[in-house]
Amino acid sequence: MQYTLQDILDKRFRELREAIAAWSKETVAVARPFIPHKPSEAAELNLMLVTTIFSKWSIEILTVLYTLKPIGFEGLRKSLKGISSRVLSKKLKMLEDRGLIEREVLNTRPPKVRYALTEKGLTISTLGEPVILYLRFKEGLFLIREPVTVPSEIFVRTREA
Repeated sequence: MQYTLQDILDKRFRELREAIAAWSKETVAVARPFIPHKPSEAAELNLMLVTTIFSKWSIEILTVLYTLKPIGFEGLRKSLKGISSRVLSKKLKMLEDRGLIEREVLNTRPPKVRYALTEKGLTISTLGEPVILYLRFKEGLFLIREPVTVPSEIFVRTREA
């Protein structure tokens, strides 16, 4: 039996969703003493994190740093079309204060800086990558010129892995 690329990707994203849900449930069970008991408190904390970390330009900065790796201020500003230098500086400082990026001053004349993800920033970006892949797939942002088929033994092996 042959499967289309869409069949395979749908299945892989479904399996990922189920694995992440199970992992989250297990993690909550382990951390239960430190997690708010009221759903409203948990929602408030979640919203605080989301609005701070994923505010305008923050997710874009994390995405560029994840994709392009360490980059200087001007390279980052040019990659983020439409951001002013002032706003970029402010966002970079906030992300640095949150421990998501690090700023390295290079020993050059004139002095230059380079920004990179910290371990925390890399973890957040890596966790977000499947979300971006899923959205690209569902929005049709993959170039599929003709049906792709995969032998059934690969499909079964992927499922068991």
